[in-house]
Amino acid sequence: MPTEQPTQNRNYSVSSYIERANLGKHSRVVAKTCEKYFYRACTLGGVVLTFAHPENTHPPGAPKVPVNELIERYLESLAKERRMSPNTVRGYRSDLDFFRVWLEQNSIAQAEELENLNHTQLRSFWAERRSKGLSAQSMRRGQSALRGLFKFARRHKLIETNTAATMDSPKRQLPLPRALNQDDINLLLNAPDRQTLLGLRDHALLEVLYGSGLRVSEAATLTIDNLDLAAQQARVTGKGNKDRIVPMTPASCQAIQAYLQARNAQMPAQKQNLNLFLNKFGTPLSVRSIARMLDKYSRQLAMMLNITPHQFRHSFATHLLNNGADIRAVQEMLGHESLATTQIYTRISKERLMQTYRLSHPRAGDKNDI
Repeated sequence: MPTEQPTQNRNYSVSSYIERANLGKHSRVVAKTCEKYFYRACTLGGVVLTFAHPENTHPPGAPKVPVNELIERYLESLAKERRMSPNTVRGYRSDLDFFRVWLEQNSIAQAEELENLNHTQLRSFWAERRSKGLSAQSMRRGQSALRGLFKFARRHKLIETNTAATMDSPKRQLPLPRALNQDDINLLLNAPDRQTLLGLRDHALLEVLYGSGLRVSEAATLTIDNLDLAAQQARVTGKGNKDRIVPMTPASCQAIQAYLQARNAQMPAQKQNLNLFLNKFGTPLSVRSIARMLDKYSRQLAMMLNITPHQFRHSFATHLLNNGADIRAVQEMLGHESLATTQIYTRISKERLMQTYRLSHPRAGDKNDI
């Protein structure tokens, strides 16, 4: 009869493989749960786990890692492993560039030296940023980027303490969105010259922005193969590379069909692109170009408002709620993770609030003079 085997020492790095795998959020949660029970089984079986991975160890005497290299590796992990949107990665890069310059001014060049930073020094950095007009929202994003950088350095055994983890962030303030009224929306929708290809494009784009409540970045990256005009819906890729299905109005579908028909007839085949909205050179329309286009039409109409693409999204949500739409349905259509983000639109639905008041309060409809 075989004798009982002694306790074994083996090297496992399950976490590192989970982090390196191209998994979605749900899959990572499942993998982490499996990992937890795997460790329990190893403990019951007498297997001692020691964590070792070439990328997660930094033994004494090993070459130092420059801060610049650490930041680049961190940003690369955000794009490839966490699949953050290019806009978010660009924002984090901008925030960390300021931190990089501040580190150079304080003679900190190696990642391992981040260990020596204390809360007072980090508060000094943020105070300097605030003195240059940094908004609370930008500061929250910057602190998120910095916490992530320190966490990344700690995970790769470059530092032992994440000093940035306990830094307080400014309270999030959700500003009241400015919605356009229906008359202004109609003026803008009818502004493009639909006798031209670019006018047809602009009309279709404005119909999509208002009809489906897309973020301007979602509209700019909308592709033809993600449209189902027969079903009046489209698949869009939102924040965090998350896909969702959005409804489309009949007017949006008709405008897109008219634009594509003219585009196929007038634009050479070599300039055609899978993206729906193209500029005159046949390349995808940029977010800035869409903003400039809206500014052109608002000036053309002599509107006193500073119209932005996001106001179409605000108007989409506000008009739906004013007309009795369920707030959770609106949340799904907007692609909001948190219901609290959608609830801000209920604060500006004064028309619906007053209508409810007049219909519900027994004396609100009394027309008699006091």
